Amino acid sequence: MPTRPSSPESTPPSASMTVPSPTPGSPEGVTLVITERVHPEQVDAYEAWARGVHDLLDAHPGFQGLHVLRDRTAPLPEYITLLRFESQAALDAWRHSERYQLALRELPRFTATEVHYREAAGLEAWFDRPPGVRPPSFWKNVVVGFIGVYPLILLFSRLAAPFTVGWPWWAAIIPSAFLATVFLNWPVLPLLSRWLRGWLYPRQG
Repeated sequence: MPTRPSSPESTPPSASMTVPSPTPGSPEGVTLVITERVHPEQVDAYEAWARGVHDLLDAHPGFQGLHVLRDRTAPLPEYITLLRFESQAALDAWRHSERYQLALRELPRFTATEVHYREAAGLEAWFDRPPGVRPPSFWKNVVVGFIGVYPLILLFSRLAAPFTVGWPWWAAIIPSAFLATVFLNWPVLPLLSRWLRGWLYPRQG
């Protein structure tokens, strides 16, 4: 479960419209991680607004997909949205698009605290922590990664075995390694990050 959010009055509503600055050093293929805490009475309106923004994303060049982690049981319902783009240029184009800017004007009436943005690459996105919460220990990240990847390697090694008979050992593991990497990114780590959220980010005073 996420840490207890600050009170709605702690952040001016205008802060919710903060747009993250570009990161020149971001590698090709980036994920924008957005953390929003919503007024409980605005949850339905916020989700309707978010669906409209997601519809706009579908038509944006370079957009690859999204995933939303919801926690509606918190005092302030929390939404963590991961938007995947094929390049930094595609993300920057979306960030500064007129349609997104227009949509952002409506966001402050839904959010109770400042919206947190972060860019990440690869698996790093799934270990992004909520604002104000200490990152999980290195060993916890290792455990989550192992829990995710080990069953995948076993599964895909077994499935690929009939097709790799006679291949050199280093080549025989390529299909299972590739498939395990794909499924680890989607959907295994998203699910594990949700199921183990309370363990990764225990409530802190």
